[in-house]
Amino acid sequence: MKAGLLLLPVLLLSGCQSPGPDPEVERQLAALSARIDALETEVASLQTGPQITGTVNAGDVTARAAAQNCAVALARTLELFRQSSVGHRYPAASQVVLPDACEGQRVGWKRLEAQQYSFAVTNRDGEVLAQQSGP
Repeated sequence: MKAGLLLLPVLLLSGCQSPGPDPEVERQLAALSARIDALETEVASLQTGPQITGTVNAGDVTARAAAQNCAVALARTLELFRQSSVGHRYPAASQVVLPDACEGQRVGWKRLEAQQYSFAVTNRDGEVLAQQSGP
């Protein structure tokens, strides 16, 4: 009987042991570890990656922004003309009035027809700074 009493606490304690590892939890932990490793690798590559060493020319940035502003304004002007015209057509070259945003800009028409247009805004060297086409 004493042996039975001694075994009882051992049996009770063995019933209190935590269950084995949950496979789902282990899978989630492994996935999180993999994501953390990937993010750490990405951060390290960004920190050691190529640095921008050249300087940006403010004049070039300004010229490109002005050209893009002109291109958007001209495309809007052409579209407004088409919407209000009989037959929903774009203007002929003689009817085009450049918007104020295009003052001092070089606009070169690639195509200007009744149902489509295409143009580029270029600098003095002929480099395309912005372009639009429609529809």
